[in-house]
Amino acid sequence: MSDLEELLRTDLRDAADTLPADLDVDELLDQGHRLRRARTGRRSLAAVAAAVVVSLAGWAGLAHRTTTGVPDPASTPTMANTVSFFTFDSEPGNVQGLPYASVTATAADGTLTLTARKRKTDPPVQLASVPLNPAVATGTPISPRLSLWVIPGQVDWVNVETKDPSIASYFPRHGFISSVGVTVVVTTAEREQKSKDWVDGAIWRATDGTLHSSAGTTVDTAVLSLSDTTLTVYRDPGLKVVSFFDAKEGQGFTSMRDDHPARYVVKTQIAREMGADGWEQFAVGILSDGARDPRVTTSAKNAEVVTGTLQPGGAVVFLARNRSAAEPKGGLITKVTYIDADGQTRSYRP
Repeated sequence: MSDLEELLRTDLRDAADTLPADLDVDELLDQGHRLRRARTGRRSLAAVAAAVVVSLAGWAGLAHRTTTGVPDPASTPTMANTVSFFTFDSEPGNVQGLPYASVTATAADGTLTLTARKRKTDPPVQLASVPLNPAVATGTPISPRLSLWVIPGQVDWVNVETKDPSIASYFPRHGFISSVGVTVVVTTAEREQKSKDWVDGAIWRATDGTLHSSAGTTVDTAVLSLSDTTLTVYRDPGLKVVSFFDAKEGQGFTSMRDDHPARYVVKTQIAREMGADGWEQFAVGILSDGARDPRVTTSAKNAEVVTGTLQPGGAVVFLARNRSAAEPKGGLITKVTYIDADGQTRSYRP
């Protein structure tokens, strides 16, 4: 028996004459133990600050580093001012042409604050502080080179759509702030734009595999299987863009405006360098509503062509891919023949 227990028992017995005859001294002592443990627990919790710190990849796509604060207890208490933040860092040798060495997004007390450092040794400067609504995708123009988007929930891929499709290179980076349940997307342009309102919106893939648009429209998708990979083609009628992404690599490809007449069935043709593996060239086309049976002629004899159907819209989509050792010249698709909704044979040359 501890000295404290002995002292409690003695004090209680001395006061027994003033208490009811049926009082259980042991039960009262147990209550004292519980109160003492509760006070100790409250003091312990008051000393714990919940914070999540994640250093993401450099602007040019370096591997991310993660630093985590105090581990969550078995039963996590609700903290009034839990703060979470992401710092998007640049590393030496990867900052040329970019406006900041680092940008930090901090969520606290219903607001999201964006700060930046011109150089890593500089003190942070506040760029913006905006209301935080975890239920709605919200974009905030920051400058002619920097844009901020906040997306509800966690995403595994995001593509930022710019107002000018001929814009110079831009670098979207995103990170999940678990304390408020939103994904923060910070995008920098390689060079100054005409105004700070240079981003049109965003399209993202949630962790359940569904695609969403900041315009609130339904994104049509089709999963197309090539010989060694699977690509997802999508069309968003709200932002009026067509593109595709590789879920295995976790990356998207350059999107194109889908604002031409429906007879322009080839929507995008791009090429990318694969290092020692040479070049890879893609082309995506979508037939007009009700059209069918596309026959695709390509400039490369060994190109793969696959077809599918966009859901839920129902339009027929096709994708062509070719690999080569040398950089390709010209487009991959040279002609498309198909049957339109009226049963007439149509031909299109990009």
